[in-house]
Amino acid sequence: MCLPYYFSRYSENIVMITTLQDILKEYKSDMERMEHRIHASLGTDVPLIQQVSKYILGAGGKRLRPLLHLLSARLCGYREHNAEYLLGSVVEYIHTASLLHDDVVDEAKLRRGRSSANSLWGNQASILVGDYLYSKALYHAVRLQIQRVMDVLSETTTTMSEGEVLQLMQIQNSDIAEADYFKLVECKTGVLISASCRLGAIISKAPLSQEDALTAYGKKLGLAFQITDDTLDYAADQKQLGKMPGKDLAEGKVTLPLIYLIQQANDAEREHLRSLLRADAMTDADLVYTLELMGKYGSVNEALSIAQALSNEAKTALNVFPDSAPRQALMALADYVVQREM
Repeated sequence: MCLPYYFSRYSENIVMITTLQDILKEYKSDMERMEHRIHASLGTDVPLIQQVSKYILGAGGKRLRPLLHLLSARLCGYREHNAEYLLGSVVEYIHTASLLHDDVVDEAKLRRGRSSANSLWGNQASILVGDYLYSKALYHAVRLQIQRVMDVLSETTTTMSEGEVLQLMQIQNSDIAEADYFKLVECKTGVLISASCRLGAIISKAPLSQEDALTAYGKKLGLAFQITDDTLDYAADQKQLGKMPGKDLAEGKVTLPLIYLIQQANDAEREHLRSLLRADAMTDADLVYTLELMGKYGSVNEALSIAQALSNEAKTALNVFPDSAPRQALMALADYVVQREM
């Protein structure tokens, strides 16, 4: 009897995967191949594209989306060891392109603790290299000749673009509803993380029940990831966060911790917060005031409790799968996204 890949590998190598370190150790060789594919697939002789792409791709990210894609494919029994690395590089290119564009829109100076690409090469170079990475991602995806892969990627990139515009429309909007915030987060972050997981099921030709489960897992995980990221803007120092603390507030972005704070604050505090959002610049005193209010009302912890609930829902979505190393890794990642310091 021929056992599925995930079962045979798990049976031969009994492991317990509970942390990110466990995942990186168990899938070290796989992610090394993935990393090689990400850099090798750039395929350009244009020096500026090479410089900017290699700079931001080498900025120290944990390759969450390629890793999720790899684990999802393995969970569904994928054994060909080709498309998983190709699509891993595709989702990373799309993610990286969005970062380049985001930093231009936000006029960011830092990205993961280093100077942002736009601060080094300028806005024009960052936008054009981002466009190149989007184009390259679709170029590689087309080569698989799987229509459903292209359907998912085209829907994903369209939704991400809508999310960028939605965010722009909500700048300095202190009255943004929770539902609008969640829609924005799903568009900007959740949809690509969900697609990364779903594509693993598609290339594995998994049954629809498993594809739907991984899609749901990725959506919940993406929401939990972004909400946690938004709380870290108020709860982590610059070295941990890789960007200036209070950056979202300074840019007029109203994220879940601030939504909860505005809801809970008294009239005078609420009006002060609204004036901070409308201000041209934020002072250290403004940030201290906001952080003190968040401590007073427990806004950060309230937002984190939502992230934790979404993480739990993501893990529940995996109940359709038997226990295996890939399933344990995906469960551990759901814990990691809400427990990380960065």
